[in-house]
Parts: sequence; C-alpha cells; structure tokens
Amino acid sequence: MAPGRPPRGIAGARLKLIARYRDEETVIEIERHDGCYRVQLGDRWVVADLVAAGGLRSLRLEDGTQFALAHHRVGTTHQVTIGASRLDVDIIDPLTVRRKSGDDHLGDSGIIKALMPGRIARVLVEKGDQVRRGAGLLVLEAMKMENEIPAPADGVIDEIFVKPGDTVEGGADLVHLTAIIGSS
Repeated sequence: MAPGRPPRGIAGARLKLIARYRDEETVIEIERHDGCYRVQLGDRWVVADLVAAGGLRSLRLEDGTQFALAHHRVGTTHQVTIGASRLDVDIIDPLTVRRKSGDDHLGDSGIIKALMPGRIARVLVEKGDQVRRGAGLLVLEAMKMENEIPAPADGVIDEIFVKPGDTVEGGADLVHLTAIIGSS
C-alpha cells in the first residue's frame, strides 16, 4: 500500500478526529465499510477489523496479525489496551472544537448545517422552542460516536429539517434558528 494513498476497493464517509497523547496532537481520519476500518495516521493508512467473540474483542490488521483489545471510555479519554500495552488517549471531535471555539457561528441564513456526514440519533428540540446558546439541538452519530449539536446563539427554532434515523451528508441543513436580537 503506497503511503498517503487510501487502499483501493473500500469506500465510505470520512470521520476526522484529533488524538492527544503525551501533549502531542495527531489528526486521524477514519472510514468504515462493512465492518472494516481504514485509519489514516499522517501519510500512513492502516486497515483493520474489530472482532468480538465470547465477550472478548480483538483488533485484526490487514496482514492478518491479531491483538487482544480492551477499551474503556470516560468522556473524551479512551483507555486502550492492545496486548500488554496500555494507552490513555484523548479523542476530540473537531466538530466540537469548532463549535466551542466559536468558529461555527450562526450565519446570516440562520441555518445550522452538519459539519460531517452521519445519522441523526435524536432531535432534542421542537419547532417553536426557545433555546440558549450551547443548548443541545440534536445528536449526530458518526462512526458510532455521538456528537451533540449545540445552538450557536440564543434563539427560537423555526424549522427542523431532519428526524431521528435520517442519514445526512456534511453540509446538510439540520435546523433553522432565528437569533434573539442582542444575544450572542
């Protein structure tokens, strides 16, 4: 497999995450297809399957190498044990970072858009609801991770374009919010 090029024959929407380990940040891109995960770390692609049997999990690499796997998550911290090695890694969703940094402000249109492809797990508001900045509007599931989409400003929900179970692409309209004048 050539460095920097994805393996052939596997397609799917990419999920971008940030892994923090020992004060270093690494951008990780993940694609899923039929239970197979393609992971890009820098210019290197790794293809792996997660295998569960009898309550045990293992990680099987493309070359057939298999490792016992244990995983425990608390918030954004993932404790991963592969074989005899244990890592405590913070996995951060760039969507969350963008929303918390204020980069994802409410545009002139008032439409909140999906920043990544995924499935709508839950809608937390109804048309006509008044919300405060930071309040959860809906939950978008991508790669088995749930991302709560917060209100970027105080306002009123005028329209909801999705329902639970819908699959959306990055850039899809999710909710229309009319900002309350004089709020963030």
